[in-house]
Amino acid sequence: MIIVLQVNAPPFMAQGIKESLAMYMERFGDTKVLEVRFEERTNEQMKIEGAK
Repeated sequence: MIIVLQVNAPPFMAQGIKESLAMYMERFGDTKVLEVRFEERTNEQMKIEGAK
C-alpha cells in the first residue's frame, strides 16, 4: 500500500516530519520512506478581465 501525504510546512522540518510519520506508521506494519519531494510555490498574480 502506498499513501501520499502533502504537508504544509517549511522544508527544514522535512526530516522530523518524515521520522514522526514513519514511526507512527510502523504500528501497522513495516514502513519505508520512498521519497521526500519539495514543490516550489510560485506566487501568481491574478488578472481581472476588463480592468485597465
